[in-house]
Amino acid sequence: MSMVAYQNLTRWVLLGVLALMLLGGRLAFAGQSPAEVGAMLKAMADPAGAPFYPVVMQILQVITWALHIVFVWTSIGGLFYAIYGFTRKDPNHQRLARAMLELSKVSVSLAIVMGVAPLLFYQVIYDPLWYASANLSASWYIMFIVFLLIGYYLIWGAYFTRMKPQLATFFSIGGVIFLLLVGFIIHVVNYQALYPEKWVEWYTSGGTTMNHSGWNIYAFNIFRYLAFLVFPSISVTGVFMMLYAWYFGKRPEFEREYVNFSANLGAKLALMGGAGWIVFHVLYIFSVPADWNAKGSIFAWLSVLGLLLCAGVIFIAQKNPIGMAIPSLVAGTVATLLIAVFREYLRVASTARFGYSIYEYKVNLEWLSPMLFVGTTLTGLILYAYAWWMAYRAGRTPKGEVYQASETEDALGNASVFIVTLWAIVFIGTGLIIIARNYI
Repeated sequence: MSMVAYQNLTRWVLLGVLALMLLGGRLAFAGQSPAEVGAMLKAMADPAGAPFYPVVMQILQVITWALHIVFVWTSIGGLFYAIYGFTRKDPNHQRLARAMLELSKVSVSLAIVMGVAPLLFYQVIYDPLWYASANLSASWYIMFIVFLLIGYYLIWGAYFTRMKPQLATFFSIGGVIFLLLVGFIIHVVNYQALYPEKWVEWYTSGGTTMNHSGWNIYAFNIFRYLAFLVFPSISVTGVFMMLYAWYFGKRPEFEREYVNFSANLGAKLALMGGAGWIVFHVLYIFSVPADWNAKGSIFAWLSVLGLLLCAGVIFIAQKNPIGMAIPSLVAGTVATLLIAVFREYLRVASTARFGYSIYEYKVNLEWLSPMLFVGTTLTGLILYAYAWWMAYRAGRTPKGEVYQASETEDALGNASVFIVTLWAIVFIGTGLIIIARNYI
């Protein structure tokens, strides 16, 4: 047999082996049984377990996510309105656009700070979901930080050019595009995590390859994206405009016409955004796979009820938006918490299909860490309560005047400084003791 014949034979043998590998891969990864997926999730869970009871971390995750997402909504909603307002010649629109731009700038900072806590709780009790989904789209997930920074710098660009509407509009459009892109990436990573039965199939393209670039997007739900991000941004920013008018309306430099304009516009935006929010929230519920049992769940109905309650209050507020600003805030808070609970329920329902439960998570109680966490949380609450109270009081002082704290407020300020100092001593001292014990 000639050399050419040997080469051709070798090629055909290799092609045959490759075909068998592809066929075998397709058969192997064509689908995992629920028991196999459950075993995979348990194998991926951290063997060290959780440092505290999962249900407590679950509750904290829901509360902190609700705090975080409100500032995400006002970041995007503030830019939505700034873009619109800067393109209008009406001085009230121009003035309110600058105020909403300021809201967006501050909200991004608060959203980042508040976003750390729910992420930490999530990765502790849902680590198989978190790390698997994050790795599937790892490159996008890394770029999320870069996109967030670009968006934030663009918002600052809009802020510095706020007296030049055309430039401010340009920067605001860029800022909102990048914030929506960041929201898209977070949506994808969280949504993919809900489908562990598809991870292997996605990663191997059905057993034919390994998608390790991290640039693939495997799952996206437009209803969830609009219901959890876009329409709430419009509605919540509308409620904030009502609060803005309620709060600053008592200052003499805020003319009555401008205050009423802000409140009425805010009430309309809250109602229109709320209508879209309800529609797409219901559509998302109906798009959830039937085997999750989400459609008949009490948590799904409570989330819809919360939104309807909020819409009802805002509908009543159309006649008196300033007087109804606080009731609208309360109704919006209730709706947001119920949605946070529903969102958490979906994770439980998703993993329950495979016999996986965070309540069976191994618990390694280590009291020092929870004690330090509780102490830090209480210190932060006391400090922020004092700071926000003083900001609230000082913000109502007429322009050009300096707010004078009362004796009680002065004493509370001293107490806050003492508590923070005490916390710093305990926090740093604990770290030093641990370092010393590791090296002695």
